Amino acid sequence: MGRGDEVTLGKRTLSQARLLTVTGPPGVGKSRVGLRVAAQVRRRFPDGVWLVGLAGLDDPALLPHTVLETLGVGDYSLRRPIDSLAEYLAYRRLLLVLDNCEHLVHECATLATALLKTAPGLRILITSRHLLGAEGEHVVTVPPLPVPDDTGALPLEAVLASASVELFTARAKVLVPGFTVDAANCHAVAAICRRLEGLPLALELAAKWLRTMSVEQILTGLRNWPEQDEVPDQGARVARYHETLRASFDWSFELCSPAERTLWARASVFAADFDLESAEAVCSDDAVPQEDVLELVVSLLDKSVLSRRDRAGWTRYRLLDPTRRYGARRLAESGDTDRLRRRHRDHYRWLSERAEAQWFGPRQEDWHERMRCEHADLRAALEFCLTTPGEEREGLRLAGALWFCWVGGGWLAEGRHWLDHLLALATEPCGERAKALWANAWITTLQGDVGTALPMLDEARDLARRTGDVAELTSALCVSGYAEHMRDNQHIAVEYLEQALEQERTVGVPSAVTAVSRPILASTVLLLGDTERARALCEECLAMRAPYSVPWSRSWAMWVLGVAAWTDGDTRQACSYARECLRIKQHLNDLVGVALSVELLAWAATEQDAGRTARLLGVSHTLWSEIGTPLFGFAPYLTRHHVSEEQARKALGPQAFEDAFEDGRKLTVPEATSYALHETEEV
Repeated sequence: MGRGDEVTLGKRTLSQARLLTVTGPPGVGKSRVGLRVAAQVRRRFPDGVWLVGLAGLDDPALLPHTVLETLGVGDYSLRRPIDSLAEYLAYRRLLLVLDNCEHLVHECATLATALLKTAPGLRILITSRHLLGAEGEHVVTVPPLPVPDDTGALPLEAVLASASVELFTARAKVLVPGFTVDAANCHAVAAICRRLEGLPLALELAAKWLRTMSVEQILTGLRNWPEQDEVPDQGARVARYHETLRASFDWSFELCSPAERTLWARASVFAADFDLESAEAVCSDDAVPQEDVLELVVSLLDKSVLSRRDRAGWTRYRLLDPTRRYGARRLAESGDTDRLRRRHRDHYRWLSERAEAQWFGPRQEDWHERMRCEHADLRAALEFCLTTPGEEREGLRLAGALWFCWVGGGWLAEGRHWLDHLLALATEPCGERAKALWANAWITTLQGDVGTALPMLDEARDLARRTGDVAELTSALCVSGYAEHMRDNQHIAVEYLEQALEQERTVGVPSAVTAVSRPILASTVLLLGDTERARALCEECLAMRAPYSVPWSRSWAMWVLGVAAWTDGDTRQACSYARECLRIKQHLNDLVGVALSVELLAWAATEQDAGRTARLLGVSHTLWSEIGTPLFGFAPYLTRHHVSEEQARKALGPQAFEDAFEDGRKLTVPEATSYALHETEEV
């Protein structure tokens, strides 16, 4: 409301400029203006408009990772994330909206400058209280809304024409059905808008007070605030807007019960939205009993302190960023911040260990989606461990428990970020270190950096043996086998993998790691020419009963069976297995699995449909450019790739091959997946 001029200016500016910052004081509605501009220009951008919320991001190093995740780009390779991002955006026409950048101004300026240099079709829209100061930055300043003149008795029509009154009235009607501004209360409403200086967030807070007070009572309360003199200086005015907004929050806070205030402050430790279980675990104690948390959440929803959303089948709650910042200030004043952050860390460690245990079971895909929802708070918990002296070992425990997210969920580069830093800090020999070592070695192997993985695996096996930790030794042996497999040391790989399976038989219970070691061993013996044993190992994996039959290991067994069928010349069966693998990998957001499935489909199509092979190889090229080294630089797979490419090029001719290859290269990941699954016949 009342932002037509700013939105029009933003649209016009974006048609000419490539970097636009929407700025203004806190609570003025910068995000709303920025999002409205983005919505109204989306048709200009064939590759979409992408919103990256940064309010909950505290670690500046993870800014490129966060943008990659929003874009759905794999976070796999050894390259700097900003370089992966630049390559992905180089040939795309899209608008990137970076929302709430004020605490990351330098990092956002660096990111924007680098991306705009390499991606001519890119536009970036920033919302921030502070300017970036980057080259080529254009600015739209969002001022407070106009307020009614303070010239005595204004007619009702003049009061209603004010944008600040319009906003206050609209919000009030939602909360208090039947509310109207009339001749009896219009002067009080006008005075409220003037006292709140037209700040939209302050006006919305005041509208919420109407549930318990009349307009006249609100005005009386506001008149008790300290008087504020008119100031000519822009910097002083912005500081005064801060004070006005803070005073509005102070009053909203005082209108809450003591228990509601406590929950508001404590909930500020959450970096993003959270569920009731998390609120009960983190925020309850003797002062706020666990059984009271639900009622308090409902009360804060009624007061519009919390907002509600449904996500992935879960009801979740959120403090909007200014409300969260205010709660954090109140929590700091109480001296309780460190205790609550530690409770927050403990809860997300517990949740991660629970997810790890249940991920190897029938709810694997549910847990995969749940952990995506919790990503921001997992980061916050890890950041607490990394930056708080004495918490490094707890950080290793948390980062190690999240191995299934790093390896199986497509967060490789971020996983390595946390594990590299924590392993450097927590050097004491312990089981947590052994687990973190093999998890990090798995990541580095998937990134094609096997040389770095090998000494980590040596230490992990040694630590596990010294501490008598059979589970970590078994996992370390599995990953050691995988690393040797990727080095093309197949006989050594077989030794490690068979030792791991022997350890599993001794324990009597499989794990997610040992389950997937069967397809890895199958792939290894297949390369050594033992097709029958490869099939038997895959069938053994597929025959596992609940709770040990899980999509992740099943999909890899399907892939190896597909390679075995292709090796035997049964291309139809090879395609069937590859597509089934691809369907599962698509749901798990496993870009490596998607790329390998597409690669196998390309090999299998070579003799019957060279054009399809060329397009699928183009798709594969794009996928591996996001992941890192094509096919991990693995010589046996590279040989098969080159043979397939040569045959298709010979069948089509050089130009037709290049045209088909380029058609595939241009497909987005969803389009490419659909094409590979034969869900679309045309590119």
